[in-house]
Amino acid sequence: MDRRKWLGMLAFVLFIAAGCAPLTVDYDYDTTYDFAKLKTYDWLPSPPGDQMEEMTEKRFQGALNTQLQAKGYNRSAETPDFLLSMEGVKKTVQKGSTAVGASVAVPVGSHGSVSLGGGKSKPRVKQEGELTVLITERASGSLLWKGMAAAEVKPKQSPEEQQQTINAVIAEILKNFPPKPAR
Repeated sequence: MDRRKWLGMLAFVLFIAAGCAPLTVDYDYDTTYDFAKLKTYDWLPSPPGDQMEEMTEKRFQGALNTQLQAKGYNRSAETPDFLLSMEGVKKTVQKGSTAVGASVAVPVGSHGSVSLGGGKSKPRVKQEGELTVLITERASGSLLWKGMAAAEVKPKQSPEEQQQTINAVIAEILKNFPPKPAR
């Protein structure tokens, strides 16, 4: 691995470790399709049920456009090779619980005690976001590639911090697009 790639990977890992929530990424694709013939793309409208806020959606689209163009793809409204869509879902999840308790020891006799106590647990509630990026062949309408990412949503980020996080998420999703040809 050359030094520039290694430094880029190190910077990404440090960015993730410095405060970004753990990111889970997965992908799937049509193993029989020749991805080398894809050169141009355009966007499909967001699907029904998309829960992404307008500003966030613009940030994700901008990051996808930038990173696809860096990979050599050009956006074209006239007969694109593939169509790009994304869907974002935000949900509240409970992960474990936190507990608070107290006890009181009452002395009994000269050598012992009896403890009385109580406690209450409270579920830990977090916001989790899931993003799915779909790449469909325009001519046939067939799904060619699908990338998914899930992570905890950090609510108190500045717009600049949000864009950095989004850029990192999109880079991780697109790391496996296009798929490497089978050898």
